Order: sequence, then C-alpha cells, then structure tokens
Amino acid sequence: MSEPLHGLLLINKEPGGTSHDVVARVRRILGTRSVGHSGTLDPLAGGLMVLLVGEGTKLSNYILDGHKAYRAQARLGVSTDTLDITGEVLERRPVNVPFERIEQALRELEGEFEWEVPLFSAVKVQGRPLHKYARQGQGEEVARPVKKMSFWDVRARSLEPDLIEIDLQCSKGSYVRSLIHQLGEKLGCGAAMSALTRTGSVPYSLEDASTLDELGKAWSEGGELRPFIPMGRALPGLRRVRVQGQDQGLLLNGQISHDLRSMLITQVRPGVDDLVQVHSAQDQLLALIALEPGKGFAIRRVFRY
Repeated sequence: MSEPLHGLLLINKEPGGTSHDVVARVRRILGTRSVGHSGTLDPLAGGLMVLLVGEGTKLSNYILDGHKAYRAQARLGVSTDTLDITGEVLERRPVNVPFERIEQALRELEGEFEWEVPLFSAVKVQGRPLHKYARQGQGEEVARPVKKMSFWDVRARSLEPDLIEIDLQCSKGSYVRSLIHQLGEKLGCGAAMSALTRTGSVPYSLEDASTLDELGKAWSEGGELRPFIPMGRALPGLRRVRVQGQDQGLLLNGQISHDLRSMLITQVRPGVDDLVQVHSAQDQLLALIALEPGKGFAIRRVFRY
C-alpha cells in the first residue's frame, strides 16, 4: 500500500514494551512520522491501543471518551509501592481467604469512588509527574490528587490460591491498580496487580486489533489493514451532516456557509449534539463544528487530505 493513511489503527500491544515503542514501530512500518496515540498503556500492560495516523492525529481530543474494559490479574498477600508487581515490596501477609469472600469484596467495590491517584503515575502536581516525586524520595511530601473512579461488571475467577483473574469495566481515567489495592485492604492480606490487558475501549474491541507483526506483514504485502478505521468512520457517536460544492469549499477555508448553518440549526439538538461532524458527499470527514452556548456554531477542526 502506498496511499497515505488517515484514520485510526487498532493495535494489540504486547506486555513489556512502552506505548512509545509501539508508536515508533508503526512509524517505521508506514514510513511516516504522522502517528500518535490516544492514550498510553503501562509497560506491564498489554491489549488495545488506538493509534492516530495522518489527519487522524487531529482527533486525539475527540475519541475514546467512553468507558474501558480490562482483564487483570491480582496477586494476593503482597503490597508494593507501585500497586503492581513491578514495584518494591512493602509487606507480605498470609492469604487465607475463601473465594466467596473475594467475590463479596469485589461487589462492594462496584460503583463510583473518590480515591487518591497512585503515587507512581503520570498525573502532574505542580508541573511534575507524580512518579518523579516518588523516584526522588519525595512521595510523602506531595499531596496526591483525588480522582473519581467508577467500576462495574466486576467478575473474578480463581487461578491459584493467591492469584485471581478479574474482568471489569471502568470509567475513563480509572486505575485498575487502585481497585486491586482496595481489594487487598478489604481482604486484609494486601494485593498487587500482576497483569493487565485492555480488552475494549468504547466503541472499539481488542478482537478487532492486530499485532505489530500482523500490521507489518499486511503493509509490506499490500494487503488490507484489518484494524484500520478511515476518518469517515472514526467518530460513530457524533451526529453527521453532509455538504458539497461551494459549501464544502468555504468550510475547508474555515467558513460556515449560510446553507450549512441553516442545516445545522434544523438538525442539531442543543445539549445533545454539542459537536457535529461534517462529511463530503463521498463520506470523507471534512470538519468538526461545535455549538457554543450563547455564541452559536464554530469550527473546531478542519481536515485536509
């Protein structure tokens, strides 16, 4: 394939590497630097990553605001400073907990909570990521922000006496490590996350993603990129309107024509459709238009191919 790509790529990241490693390899495969990501996964974690390619890099603020789905493993009887097994062990305690008690504790952890973000995280305080404070021995001196985290459909299965696997769904920005830490506290034995796989990020699923090796093979052989989502289908949750001719030309020059404005007034529902995608007659995404309270319609993004 030699045509420039514009859209989204669904990649199945392997545990061990960084999200930056994934982006760097995709840049090499496609022969372009115009590749970004819509959210990182820690090196320990694997699973679904949504990469942005070409004009798709302009969509980073508009996609993946929905909830996430994960499969995690929790090692009981151990507590670490990072809340996962990559960290320094702070305490080990015996595990003598019936599985029924684990299930009960997880039911108690469904809902919305306000928890401190993990000390080893990228959340910034006074312009510095928290993990930098932690690694410089200043973790106790900094106040960690409290964040709302929501979890639901939490289900567990026992793998070993001290190892459980958990499937769950959560709100964007929730920390699965924090849930597992809270589980360990409820059980009285401590717990640390030992594995994590992102299985979904609404509206996308890990089942639709390809590995980096599969992507490289398909690209080199000129075959179909199965995980590729073109710009016209990248924002399925937004209302769509179409323009053509002079209206399209004005839009690409940063202007909303009278006819397009009239169409928006009749089709857009205030409070529901605060952001609208404008397509060409060929279903190519041309622009994003926002409805600003008290101001009217304003162009947020224009896409040029």
